[in-house]
Amino acid sequence: MTLVICGYSTTVNRTEQKRDWLQVAFEQAAQAERLHALVAADVMTLQPRTVTTRTTAADLVKQFHDCRFRHFLVVENERLVGVISDRDVIRLFGLDDFPERNELEALTAGELMSTDLVTVERDTPLIQVVELIVENGINCLPVIDDARPIGIVTTTDLYLTLETLLRQFARRR
Repeated sequence: MTLVICGYSTTVNRTEQKRDWLQVAFEQAAQAERLHALVAADVMTLQPRTVTTRTTAADLVKQFHDCRFRHFLVVENERLVGVISDRDVIRLFGLDDFPERNELEALTAGELMSTDLVTVERDTPLIQVVELIVENGINCLPVIDDARPIGIVTTTDLYLTLETLLRQFARRR
């Protein structure tokens, strides 16, 4: 089955692709005897989806739906300035009060995004990545290089990492 997600055709869903990628990454780490030294780059999702501060809430709703992502990194001049989650947009929809299309066109990512950013670099130890996510109560952690986003580590990435490591551990027993 071929899926089209965010304009990209794929024959395997993103979760399966991530599982395969993690399997290879951990096999290489094990061969290099560095499983104890996993870093953000080993588990991050490359080429994170980005939007600008001018992206409208209406467009965000469409992109969240079409791409099935839960987080977008907000950039200006290729530099990270914020993070926006599907929950930031969902908050616009009350129990009985739904915004009109023109209201969604008037709001922008720049008005809805979180700007109190917690970020890491590609060589940040994985244990520190997990600690930052837990301690800050966040669900994604942008990976940057000179303030430019190069990846993202999400809780889904960490669940898939745990799943992959547990499977490898079980096979060795």
